[in-house]
Amino acid sequence: MRRAVRVLLAAFLACLPLSFGASETNRVAEASDRSLTFEERVEAQEAIERVYYSHQIGVTRPFEEAVPREVLEKKVRTYLKQSLDLAELWDTPITAERLLEEWRRIANTSSLPERLREIYAALGHDSRPPDIGQPFLSL
Repeated sequence: MRRAVRVLLAAFLACLPLSFGASETNRVAEASDRSLTFEERVEAQEAIERVYYSHQIGVTRPFEEAVPREVLEKKVRTYLKQSLDLAELWDTPITAERLLEEWRRIANTSSLPERLREIYAALGHDSRPPDIGQPFLSL
């Protein structure tokens, strides 16, 4: 499950700008109007990694030492490449609609919905991802 969440978040970073409006339809339309810069993607990846790191048991090094910028940049490049590879393999682009569907699927089956909320908040949004279904709405 953790790998699935990382892959989904990577896809969001690679393909979907993190600018959501009042409704899902508006969010999808707005998302297709703007792409994240490489620097914005690295900053978002850092926010996600900080959440993961904060939940690791027995860490002794500061985050900046344990996860240097080079590692973050490499992950972003890898995620961008994987997104392009998937789009080529499927012979169709990864759309905002598909990402939202996958986000809902993972959110609805997650054993750690509070972690998803924490990641989403770390990315600068309110405490719940967009329209993700009953598990988040009821918590």
